Amino acid sequence: KAIVVKTAEGLSIPGYLTLPVGKEPKNLPAIVYPHGGPYARDHWGYDEVVQVMASRGYAVLQLNFRGSTGYGDDWLRAGWRGWGTVMHDDITSGARWLISEGIADPKRMCIVGWSYGGYAALIGVVKEPDLYRCAVSIAGVSDVTRLARDDSRFYGGRTAIRQTVGTNRKELAEVSPTKHADRIKVPVLLVHGEDDIQVLVDHSKVMARELERNKIRNELVLIKKA
Repeated sequence: KAIVVKTAEGLSIPGYLTLPVGKEPKNLPAIVYPHGGPYARDHWGYDEVVQVMASRGYAVLQLNFRGSTGYGDDWLRAGWRGWGTVMHDDITSGARWLISEGIADPKRMCIVGWSYGGYAALIGVVKEPDLYRCAVSIAGVSDVTRLARDDSRFYGGRTAIRQTVGTNRKELAEVSPTKHADRIKVPVLLVHGEDDIQVLVDHSKVMARELERNKIRNELVLIKKA
């Protein structure tokens, strides 16, 4: 169903809540599932990944946080240069809303995502180490500085990165999960295709090394020819 999350600052964040069939929306294991892009959006309708998770008994929250498309230019631009700040804050508000509404069991909540969503999962457990019990990053960005360099390979990539991510290396390092793996307290699953050209596999490999170095429980799954 369509929902709206109200933040402490009075902002209204639209999204969708999927519940397991036959379960009351009360004290359920839950997954916060931010979309990729991040300049994209979740839509009403069938989503096979969401349905797999819901069929296993999880409540699944999808939010069209600031930076998402489909809600006007101001909403889109509000997320520019806000990867680990504005957008993270909106996603965190959604997670806390699940708890405050009694939908989620706070001891059984995980954050899962692909691409930017994978980044959101990693920065989520960096900045909110006590909120989630685990994180799953699939083809996720782990170093925003590295992303800025990687995306310069594409035509117009340098201009796009300057506009949407920024170029201040200190600020980019502050919101890069690889630089703050020591803050993570929960298990992390990393999944990445070895041939991914959008987010290079090194993002997950380096993140795994940092987690190992800091003795954080983790698993890295590399998918060949993907």
